[in-house]
Amino acid sequence: MMKRAFLILAFLATVCGVSAQQPSGPHFRFDKTEHDFGDIDHSAAEVRCRFEFTNDGTAPLVITRTLTSCSCTKVEYDKRPVPPGGRGAITVIYEANKKEAGVFYKTIEIYSNSPERRNNLIIKGNAI
Repeated sequence: MMKRAFLILAFLATVCGVSAQQPSGPHFRFDKTEHDFGDIDHSAAEVRCRFEFTNDGTAPLVITRTLTSCSCTKVEYDKRPVPPGGRGAITVIYEANKKEAGVFYKTIEIYSNSPERRNNLIIKGNAI
């Protein structure tokens, strides 16, 4: 019975053009939230990775600030609002030569106007 009710609701949402899964307000949907650089050269000035996302909500998404767990990690992103259905990217830069060689694990906090208010991204690897 429950399965039948769900199918009817899904059908009605499709017919009416409403997505039952679309969050109200702005909302991040990251393609990935973690990146493993693997082994990198410790003397390298920097390594970069991109975290791409979609605003799958119903209102413009605005990144209000970012916070990294270390001064060896930097963040770049477009400061303009991302409209509903729009795509964006956050580039994370790790400067291996600013820290001692070895395994690293860094957290990047992304603050926004989404209901979650904060999303975490992770980079990790081994500087040799």
